[in-house]
Amino acid sequence: MAGARSDRVRQIGLVNQREIRERTVRGLAACLGGASLLWWWELLFQQRPNLVLLAIATSSALLGGLGFRFGARRPLSVGLALAVASAAALPVLAGELEWQAVAPLAVMPGLVVAGTVSAGAGLAVGAVAAVVLGFWPSGGGMGAGAALQVATVGLALYAVLRPRESIIEWSWQRSAEATYLAEELRDRQGELNNALAQLRLAYQLLGRTNRELALAQQEADEARRLKEEFAASVSHELRTPLNIILGFADIIHRTPEVYGLEEWPQMLRRDVAEIWRSARYITELVDDILELARIDALEMPVKREMTDLVAVIRETCVLAERLLGERPVSLVVRLPENLPLLSVDRTRIRQVLLNLLSNAIRFTDEGEITVTAECSAEEVTVSVADTGVGIPPHEVEAVFEEFRHAEGREARGGKGLGLAVAKRFVNLHGGRIWAESEVGQGSVFRFTLPLSEKRVSRLRGTTASAPRGTRSGKLLLFNPDLSEDAATYLGRHLEGWETLVASDVNEMQALLDTHHPAAVLINCAPDGAELASRVPAGVPVVLLDLPALRTPSHDSVFDALLSKPVSAEELLGAVRRFVPRGSILVVDDDPGFVQLVRRMVASSDAPYEVQWAYNGEGALSKLAHSRPDVVLMDMVMQPMDGMALARQIRAEAGMGEIPIVAVTGATSTASSDRAREIRLLKRSGLQDAEVLAVLRAILGGVRSDYVGGTQEANEVVRESDRQG
Repeated sequence: MAGARSDRVRQIGLVNQREIRERTVRGLAACLGGASLLWWWELLFQQRPNLVLLAIATSSALLGGLGFRFGARRPLSVGLALAVASAAALPVLAGELEWQAVAPLAVMPGLVVAGTVSAGAGLAVGAVAAVVLGFWPSGGGMGAGAALQVATVGLALYAVLRPRESIIEWSWQRSAEATYLAEELRDRQGELNNALAQLRLAYQLLGRTNRELALAQQEADEARRLKEEFAASVSHELRTPLNIILGFADIIHRTPEVYGLEEWPQMLRRDVAEIWRSARYITELVDDILELARIDALEMPVKREMTDLVAVIRETCVLAERLLGERPVSLVVRLPENLPLLSVDRTRIRQVLLNLLSNAIRFTDEGEITVTAECSAEEVTVSVADTGVGIPPHEVEAVFEEFRHAEGREARGGKGLGLAVAKRFVNLHGGRIWAESEVGQGSVFRFTLPLSEKRVSRLRGTTASAPRGTRSGKLLLFNPDLSEDAATYLGRHLEGWETLVASDVNEMQALLDTHHPAAVLINCAPDGAELASRVPAGVPVVLLDLPALRTPSHDSVFDALLSKPVSAEELLGAVRRFVPRGSILVVDDDPGFVQLVRRMVASSDAPYEVQWAYNGEGALSKLAHSRPDVVLMDMVMQPMDGMALARQIRAEAGMGEIPIVAVTGATSTASSDRAREIRLLKRSGLQDAEVLAVLRAILGGVRSDYVGGTQEANEVVRESDRQG
């Protein structure tokens, strides 16, 4: 930067110096030309003109004119030419004139050099001229006086020109620096203007990006809601017919006498058993698909506990050995005895290993399957190697995708989801899974588990170490609803916490005295604040409404809930909880399910009479004429759903005490359209650190939704786009 500045200043100084030199040379040339013309005019009108002097005057006039003409192009060359010409004319003039007349002209070469080059150079030329005049042989004793005159004039000119030359040089320097700074300022101003323009553009783009992100967030929320609705719809629409197929196949296989068939062919029995197995296969497929959907949404709970991985591997291998049957395949387990304990979900890791072993068994006809484990500085690697058919190299990555089979492996069966589920479970633990294989040489599947606990973030595929100081222990849940769904929900989603359940005040007090839980959770109790006063003052109390499998309402209109597919034992067991015998009213818009319930009751010889209705209006009509002992109804019906029908039954006089059991094929979700709130109470008061910790937890776990799906919000965004 400094070098560029000095170069620029030097260039500007050279330009200024040339301009002054040009004007000086042209001025001297004009003076020389004018003086020569005057001499020429004076000599021309003499009686006997001196031809030598007339020639010198003529030449000087021409030289002055040429110097004035070309001084602007080459001022230095022209100036030196004038100095040389004037110096060359001095000896000639000295021969024709007196020394007193020639002495003033001897100053001319030094004056020209001083104006063209510098004052110092002019002084040096003047000194040379004075010396020459002083020692000129034909001076006749007058040369010394002429030399003295020349020296005196030269010194006077130097004394006058040198300060001005220094001031001019300083002015050039300052002027050049000012010019350079002005140019720099102009350049910086231009850059600043460009930067401001780019900032304005970036600000506009940022505003538009924020609006698009808000819309994208809105669309993502809508897509998530639609996905949940789709999962619930698929679950209901598939589970109901599958329940019918499974139920009828089981009844036909176990109790054919219900249909009047005391003896039937063995072939028919095998075919019915195959129908039952196929229906069970499809049911498991639906469960796997819904499980994958929950994993992709990061809603799959991971219940971590300190686990002995060696014990889990050995237990799983014992289960897998049963799948080998009579095959000439041996299962070899080579495990070190010093593997550290890992914080993992024992059930999920067992499922991962079982899926890998099932895959190896399916594609290995003979040889061996080897399970090994090794520990490194940061993780444990588990390997399952087989001597089976192998996988083509270009298909190795595809085997972890949903519904994908490698070439030549389709005929071996399998849903194509086992490895996909295994990959998701390993990722949820912060590990990796991969395969190595060669066709005809077998395959090796490996997965890793980190030694330090990691949690999967909402950004897909990233992990972070678990925060230190995460609490765990026992929680006491006061749940007036007798169903176990709320406790199950907490057990699935709160890692490291053991949930104790109390259904009344006395049981809550006994559990408090015995187990000293870390906090008390009161679920959907209208008198929650009064119940909180019975808890010791130093124990935190949380009033909340858990989104579990029970009916999504503040008033409990259902006495029990069953999830399809439901077996005869489950259904009759739920009914026996309320009445040992009597009549059952089955309300379902699917005649097949009604028929299935009738067959279940008939095949079990249970002392129940079954009535049925295919919609809510028909059920109310039945209830108006006869009162059943238990009502068994579907949650999803048209036009009146199970919730509305149950509320109407509760509102009818004389029917509020009838037990109502809901049967649904929809899966439970943690989201709901109704508002929920959480209240934290601690009668002894919260300390400052506790308040801040609660605030951090709330701010980190609750997201603000400013852009909704309303038409007004969309109009605001579109108007902002038009203005931006």
